[in-house]
Amino acid sequence: MQTKACHCDLQPVVCSRHHAFLPISRLRLQQSVRHPNRAVDTHRRRACTSIQCRSAQPGLDAGASSSGPRQQANTRGPIAADGRDVYWPQSFKEITEDAVKAVLAAIEKGHRRLEVEFPPLPTSDSTMRTSDDYIDSNVRLALSAAGMVNSRNGKRVHLLVPDRAEYVRSYKMFKPSLDLSDGDLTMGYLSEGRKGFMGGLSKIFGNNDNAVASPGEAAAKADMYICVNASTIELPDIESYVAEYVGDKPIVLWNLELDTLRADLGLLGFPKKDLQYRFLSTFLPAFYIRQREYSKSVAVAPYIMNYAGALFREFPAPWQVMLRQDNGRYVCVAEDKQRYPLGVVKQTLMKAMGLDTDKKGSALAFFRTGYKTTTWWEDGAQLEKSDKWRS
Repeated sequence: MQTKACHCDLQPVVCSRHHAFLPISRLRLQQSVRHPNRAVDTHRRRACTSIQCRSAQPGLDAGASSSGPRQQANTRGPIAADGRDVYWPQSFKEITEDAVKAVLAAIEKGHRRLEVEFPPLPTSDSTMRTSDDYIDSNVRLALSAAGMVNSRNGKRVHLLVPDRAEYVRSYKMFKPSLDLSDGDLTMGYLSEGRKGFMGGLSKIFGNNDNAVASPGEAAAKADMYICVNASTIELPDIESYVAEYVGDKPIVLWNLELDTLRADLGLLGFPKKDLQYRFLSTFLPAFYIRQREYSKSVAVAPYIMNYAGALFREFPAPWQVMLRQDNGRYVCVAEDKQRYPLGVVKQTLMKAMGLDTDKKGSALAFFRTGYKTTTWWEDGAQLEKSDKWRS
């Protein structure tokens, strides 16, 4: 069988899975990188992590090259219970399809509070984007996901934005898509139909455009809810909405960047940390991609080594640490049934790149990692109402 030569200086061997040459040191690193205490099988995967072993192809970032034939990196059938060797999405439509598939698999297993997280726009030119770009992109992707859910199982989906002003803006922008659904896809906001002080403020300060449909009745008829674009301040509104309207129906928190929002909890003017323990901890991440980029200084040229990867989860598969190759592919280097702390993700990626060279317990290792490598919400397992957000 024909193989592709690797241009690395290290002595190569043949990767039996991908029929390509890869460095011996990389192969040994890949086989030994998994955490010794992990329960998942550590000998199943032999994915090639040499960044020069493959033709360049597009991935999550818009800047990736598109030359060369695409290999079968993604399986388009049912989600494998043991996860992916390689994740290589070619478009946000493909990512949305994967997210919907994971959400429906979780609902079938009885889960009702779900989280979906992935970059709504390419990260390579994110500095040129405005907040409206992210808001509109999230709504567009969520409507696309709602349409897929409706076409597959007939569920009526209600899309929620934070307040009436944003509802009026989004409703006018996406009204043609909503009209085409014949009432199966509807839109509303978190304080719709609510009585009391906050509901009154929404009516006073919101845009009371008579051309915009009232969402209250549609919310009551919905079989499923998708919440987008909420900030930390609006997390208690989601909790109230779930208690008042959702009940035992499925609800999906769509690209809220919950880890970023959790960091604000407990600060002056923000909700208390208890919101994480009693409410956010009950949401199961059905589909999750959190990209990470790091660098490490070394004593030889090029002196700064950049590496990147992602924390990945696709229900019912386990959590996976994915190393990003130069061609845009994300290759699995570790997996576990429980969610990885972000500090462990960084260390795992360092091992996969052969950069974990600091002696354990040394001063240099301490200065690189710091005194604490976990966040307060990662340390609060004993206070949580549920551990679903970790599972």
